[in-house]
Amino acid sequence: MLILLIFMEEASGTLDHNRKVSRIANSVADLVAQGQTVTPADLKAMMHIGGKILDPYPDTNLETIVASVTFDKKGNPAVDWSYSSKGGSSWPKGSKPPIELPDAVAKPLTSIVVTQANLKYAPPFAGIFTDYFARDSLIDLSDTFYLRPRLTDTVKCPDC
Repeated sequence: MLILLIFMEEASGTLDHNRKVSRIANSVADLVAQGQTVTPADLKAMMHIGGKILDPYPDTNLETIVASVTFDKKGNPAVDWSYSSKGGSSWPKGSKPPIELPDAVAKPLTSIVVTQANLKYAPPFAGIFTDYFARDSLIDLSDTFYLRPRLTDTVKCPDC
């Protein structure tokens, strides 16, 4: 019964954190897509939403990446700018994004805002039974959201 209770606690905690990671990616993408231009200071402030959504849990293992991606005439993606909650740019400007973009969003001569939230979640009982049950003590949770800019063709970030 004790093992079943521990499993239930770890499973429900993981599902709860996974839901919160999705909300973080969605919220940041939504905020950026509402603007015409953003600054690194704006983006830094937006990244604090991750800690608020994860509250009361710590956000030390959370990284949120937001980027503007434009598609050329053939539908090939290129990063216009990117920003990471861990500081600075994370995806090289002009390069192909390091994630797989769905064909549904790759419309020629359009732009999207992409947000990826990544969290290394440590369940409360991680490490207690790893001597008996082989598994990692951290669980990688991630979600990605794609939104079209609302007020402009491309959200600009001149200083990113």
